[in-house]
Amino acid sequence: MERVLSVRGGARAWALLAGSWLAQGATAADDAQPWLLGDWNGHRSALAERGLDMEFVATSDVMAVVDGGRSRGVEALGNLDVVFNLDTGTAGWWQNGTFRMHIIGAVGGFPSQRVGDIQISSNHEAIVNTVTFYGLSYEQRLLDDRLGLLVGLHEINEDFYLTEMSTLFMNSSLGIGIDVTQAGPSTFPVTAPGIRLRLNWTPNTYLLAAVYDGVAGDPDNPYGPQIQFDHGDGVFAIAEAGLLGGEGRYYKLGVGGWYRTANFDDLDGVPRDDNSGIYAIAESDLWRQEDGRGVGVFTQLGFADGDNNQISTYVGAGVNWTGPCACRPADVAGLALAHARNGDHFMRLDPTAERAETALELTYLVTPAPWLSVQPDLQYVIDPGTDGTLDDALVLGLRVQIAL
Repeated sequence: MERVLSVRGGARAWALLAGSWLAQGATAADDAQPWLLGDWNGHRSALAERGLDMEFVATSDVMAVVDGGRSRGVEALGNLDVVFNLDTGTAGWWQNGTFRMHIIGAVGGFPSQRVGDIQISSNHEAIVNTVTFYGLSYEQRLLDDRLGLLVGLHEINEDFYLTEMSTLFMNSSLGIGIDVTQAGPSTFPVTAPGIRLRLNWTPNTYLLAAVYDGVAGDPDNPYGPQIQFDHGDGVFAIAEAGLLGGEGRYYKLGVGGWYRTANFDDLDGVPRDDNSGIYAIAESDLWRQEDGRGVGVFTQLGFADGDNNQISTYVGAGVNWTGPCACRPADVAGLALAHARNGDHFMRLDPTAERAETALELTYLVTPAPWLSVQPDLQYVIDPGTDGTLDDALVLGLRVQIAL
């Protein structure tokens, strides 16, 4: 049956956050290098002028369960993201093309095994310690960049179900809702090959559509890159349409739906090959000053087929406050909620389960240097795993991220 995996990842919009952190750091210190290792005696900038941009980002999370959950204790984990982007026009080849390669190395522990949560507290927690190709794609842009066609290994959360303001948070559901990820799409920590179409019909409207292999990687071998097309994999199809704010005030409104045809057993153990869901996202600046200080809010709402999935309803919401102190305009404080509800069918099969798991997250992002971010984090998980035998969990976290 399609139910929540014991270990699952969250949004991988880390590049968006890293870019904003670097930009904020540069505002505070224009002459400072955005990388810890510098510009390699000018070689890095020279390569960028020829079309090759490189990103090396090391992330370390320390998560401590100080009360409740399955067990108290500390878990540490780390990711190294290596990204190469080659612009074909800047390289002198042809215009409006981009090759992208994204490699991830994951090491460390598994905080979810202590917390017992299904909405994993650290969105950098992988299934196993391994190195893998996370993205390997080519995109061609047409019609004055209004149309983009991408082919290759690609994570859905780079485009779909994405709200910029939610990428601040560490809980995985706040990146991409558990209503989608429980179905096993192409997202962290394992991606699948596919084709994605992006259309900006007007500057304020967008349409996204994609089809991926229905089973990401090899479930029997999670180590290293695994790309295979087996009988019964089916496809995972997803589409989203929305509105974007123009001049003055930023906002985003989007609605989407997904459909998966991979073979699986439903909650009653009956073989099926159809699973589906719908979702909506929204975010907006409440106010924003020219220096970037301001307050923004976001919300997420998702529904999955209750006969096929443990979680039938997901609700997420949060608020970000950039520059809460005028003396530190680049700091970001955030408060969010992620609420995952078991469907009626699942509750009939397991009447001992709690109806829902709710995670409350309070976080604060500091950028001491353009290449460094430090983020203390506090999460309170109510009814972890919807397991009635577990007490509510209090989780203290610390994330350190370095642009090398």
